[in-house]
Amino acid sequence: MTPRISHEALILSKLRAALADLPGVTYATGMGTMSRFPLQGWNLIGSQQFQFGDLRIETATTTIVIEAESGGGVTNLAKYWPFLEARPSKRFVLAHLFQVLSANDYVSHLRLWQYLVERMRYDLESRVGVRWPDHWEARAFRYGPSLDATSEIAAYVREAAG
Repeated sequence: MTPRISHEALILSKLRAALADLPGVTYATGMGTMSRFPLQGWNLIGSQQFQFGDLRIETATTTIVIEAESGGGVTNLAKYWPFLEARPSKRFVLAHLFQVLSANDYVSHLRLWQYLVERMRYDLESRVGVRWPDHWEARAFRYGPSLDATSEIAAYVREAAG
């Protein structure tokens, strides 16, 4: 029996190593209370609340969240829409990582992801004044066993961290 490889854990470990020298940041992982965020008016308590990604990096002015997926989907993007509506005090940056095994994997999911980002951009700016990229931004990355995107993702995070 072949042991299961967690590609999410592998890319997150590589990313943490690539960012180890970032000054003045704190990291948070896991599903504890420090990694959850409430949504005003949703009446979610404890583990019902949404999780701040697989890895959260905090700077003095920016919250950077890494979401690592082994399958497609937009929930880990959409959950930040109501979060951003509340106008968080820090700039918010999302790096959303999608595992692929071939160039054709999850193409429709990635297109849907980009479509949702564009709807969020329009809605958040026009309705509550949350502007891209001043207040938030998001970017999707592809990674996998034969696609090491660690340096590209790390460069994005470094730029966001200032």
